[in-house]
Amino acid sequence: MRQLIIIVLLLSASQLFAAEVFRFALITDLHVQMQNPQPAEDLKNAIDDINQQKNIDFVIIAGDITENGDEASLLEAKNIISKLTVPWYITFGNHEIKWSESGATDYLKIFGNDKFSFTHKGFKFIGFLTVPVIKKGKGHIVPQDIEWVNNELKLCKLPIIAITHYPLQTGDVDNWYDMTDVLRKFNTQAVLNGHYHRNALLNFDAIPGIVNRSTLRGKAAKGGYSIYTVSDSLHVAEKQIEAEEEIWLSLPIENKKFDAPDPSLRP
Repeated sequence: MRQLIIIVLLLSASQLFAAEVFRFALITDLHVQMQNPQPAEDLKNAIDDINQQKNIDFVIIAGDITENGDEASLLEAKNIISKLTVPWYITFGNHEIKWSESGATDYLKIFGNDKFSFTHKGFKFIGFLTVPVIKKGKGHIVPQDIEWVNNELKLCKLPIIAITHYPLQTGDVDNWYDMTDVLRKFNTQAVLNGHYHRNALLNFDAIPGIVNRSTLRGKAAKGGYSIYTVSDSLHVAEKQIEAEEEIWLSLPIENKKFDAPDPSLRP
């Protein structure tokens, strides 16, 4: 009987991270603008490439949809993004507010919401804002968004993948620790973000922070995006247009238990 109980417990533990394998794409830092057609072309190429993939369940868009946050650019970006053949979830970045004459009200009018929360095949995904509260200021998380994330997660028993635009660290978000204090209470596997226009692995108060490339081509012939494969690990690949995807990071999916935060890391 004791052996049976042990087997059942082991099976239950293994099933925690034995959810069905799935894949999703992440695009960020699109910087669509009316003065330069190239970012829109790079975005169109990324959307076409994603639509050609046969096993992408959904797409996450992690901010800086436009260069200037203006209505015309936002409408152009939405028109292109709406060509996706799978569901998509979006939050905005600093460029939607940093120079926006409307204070991001155009964004809300066009896209409807600036946050998202959903479950998919045994995982919880949550996207929230980290943007300046004044033009050209540092990223900031307002109290109502911190409360919203906490309320969305407080009953969650699933592994969590969070998404925002800025990295949750000093120099990018002035009160990053207010959000990591919330995320550390739960089984948060990683925080995904953009802003740096490159791939990188950072440490957000012991939570893995995964920075993703921009859709912009930069000095390359074509742009690209990220593809995530979720299995017993979180595999992150860069997918350049008209090229094979290349995995650059793999993190094990595990039952996260965070120690007390290091006060020396706090500003």
